[in-house]
Amino acid sequence: MPAKTISYTIRQAPEVASQIDDMAKKNGFATRAKFMTHAALTYGCGGDEAIVAELSWISYALHQLDRAAAGRLHLLKPRAIDDIGRRARAALNAIIDRNAG
Repeated sequence: MPAKTISYTIRQAPEVASQIDDMAKKNGFATRAKFMTHAALTYGCGGDEAIVAELSWISYALHQLDRAAAGRLHLLKPRAIDDIGRRARAALNAIIDRNAG
């Protein structure tokens, strides 16, 4: 039996929707719905939000690397590769620091 799916509609000003879309994109979420679901499920948990934001960006960056490996190298600039490395180190260091204490 397939899993039950619940859908709902929310009303927002276009400016609010645009802000949500910007936050979703900045944090590596493919869609507004995925970002809002994550935000709702983790609301009030604290602590891991910075790590999750970094890891989601890394996930997005890895998708870009996959595209480059598939011959779409124009999508990835050398500076972007440096950013991926820097952010990956920052996210992993944050995880290590969180678990070391």
